[in-house]
Amino acid sequence: MKIRLNESAFTDRETLFADAGELKAYLFRYESGICAVKIENEKGYITVLPFDGQMVWDAVFCGRSLKMKTSFDMPRRRGIFRDTYGCYIMHCGALAMGCPSPEDDHGHHGELPYVRYDRAFLVSGEDEKGRYMGVTGEYEYNRAFGSHYMARPVAKVYEGSTLIDVGIEVENKAAHPMDLMYMCHVNNAPEVGAEIYQTLPWTPENMVVRVSIPQYNEPDPAFMELLDRVQQDVSVTRVIGPEDVYDPEIVLFLRGVKGDEDGKAHFLYVHKDGSADYTTYDAAVLNRGVRWMVNHDDWKSMGMVLPATAEPEGYIAEKKKGNVRILPGKETFRANVTVGYLAPGEAEQVKQKIETVMK
Repeated sequence: MKIRLNESAFTDRETLFADAGELKAYLFRYESGICAVKIENEKGYITVLPFDGQMVWDAVFCGRSLKMKTSFDMPRRRGIFRDTYGCYIMHCGALAMGCPSPEDDHGHHGELPYVRYDRAFLVSGEDEKGRYMGVTGEYEYNRAFGSHYMARPVAKVYEGSTLIDVGIEVENKAAHPMDLMYMCHVNNAPEVGAEIYQTLPWTPENMVVRVSIPQYNEPDPAFMELLDRVQQDVSVTRVIGPEDVYDPEIVLFLRGVKGDEDGKAHFLYVHKDGSADYTTYDAAVLNRGVRWMVNHDDWKSMGMVLPATAEPEGYIAEKKKGNVRILPGKETFRANVTVGYLAPGEAEQVKQKIETVMK
């Protein structure tokens, strides 16, 4: 099933739009006027902004919101994502991505994060994982004498599952090749004492600390001391300690992520109650990764892994590294990431899988 969503159907009152037994979809508008789709199963729900970046604004499973803690109480109509940045998942790219240098001519993380979508749809069906319901959409980028592509993200919830499948297709509609950069920006909420497990060695070669500070940040001496500790031992980022203040942010480039027998990378953030935040994806398709950590009174985010095709230093720097891909004319790039919540027993199983991969 695929139903086109019209903005006129969204009101300030949450309304049941589709009912498929355990799976249900509700439409509503935030007080700010932004349209939202809430997709619910027996374990929880996700909230997707169908016309505004196709952001997954929130995900709540087993009573816990998974998204970062920020000063943004709701999405708002703004020109750039940083003026309304409180989401759980954001798509970045597709022609450029990352923090632009003064010489770059693209916006922060490219054109996709908070772009207005041309069309949005509710979808439901069944695949090898079971019955699902989700949100997808289409954004067409078409610039005269430039690139022409169609972006089609999707976010799906399955019956009985606390995991979300998030994917994107970028179709090059032109006859000539286009540059391609993509990142799935997953923003979990940190907890002091929670611990990261990963199919990546805890070495400075595999986890490269970014020492440059973004132009919009002004570091203090305490942060510089923490940055120095992380540079000396990247495993400092495994656990946020009670006195650790990540202000403005710590960023590491994750290189050489290992896949399991199916090529899947696994990253697990185990909370003190034994439950966990989880991210898994094809390590060959998204062969670069980033860790983004913020932890202070105004902002708390654990970007445990941001799966990507490039690192986030902007188009010019990534081009020099060889990280800007070329998508041939009429071809399509596809990427999928599974994220969400794991109960303690499920988290323990993934931890054992990670240990097996890392032997």
